[in-house]
Amino acid sequence: MRSLIAAGMILLSYNCFTMSNSVDSTKIKYTFGITPSAVINVTPAIQLSHDISFSKYFSFGLETGFLFSHININNLNTRGFRLRPQLKVTVFDNNNFSVDFYGFYNYRYFEAKMVQELVKAEGAYIEEVHGTRKTSLKGFGVGVDLGFSEVDNFLKKINIGIGLGRGNINNEYSDQIFEPFSFFRFNQSGKIEIPMIFLHLNMHIF
Repeated sequence: MRSLIAAGMILLSYNCFTMSNSVDSTKIKYTFGITPSAVINVTPAIQLSHDISFSKYFSFGLETGFLFSHININNLNTRGFRLRPQLKVTVFDNNNFSVDFYGFYNYRYFEAKMVQELVKAEGAYIEEVHGTRKTSLKGFGVGVDLGFSEVDNFLKKINIGIGLGRGNINNEYSDQIFEPFSFFRFNQSGKIEIPMIFLHLNMHIF
């Protein structure tokens, strides 16, 4: 995986270098969109996309998301954010359809309140204990987007894509009793290296 990411980064850098002479400042434009697929996530988010195109082939993108929940029912009042800057190179474009390759850095952070019920005095009563969880995820990867333009009068473009990478997730619990069982160790306390994969649907509004 690391060699694949490194090869992708080298390819992107080479393409950006060879295309740099074609950059025209008069063609720089900003595009805004939404990413509804971010709602269907372990940490659902309201996510926006921002793209700055420097030429027909080269652009910089940024995904910004507000995390408002978590699939784990015990992660209450989850709040956080996601940032994913992307360096894109368009390898095919015939106006109605395009293919983009990109390298990205992903950073996600959230805090959640947790509740644990402890049986006391051999079952005589139950004590409710409150605590917190803080989780961050960061790492690099590569991805590809398939773009469909001129969809209708409202949407300028729709992107359907996939991203692959490798990152580190770090979980901090206020007390060990709040650490849930996790078969894949994603919820385990401490720092763990994990693969990253995402499928996304992005809609350009203007």
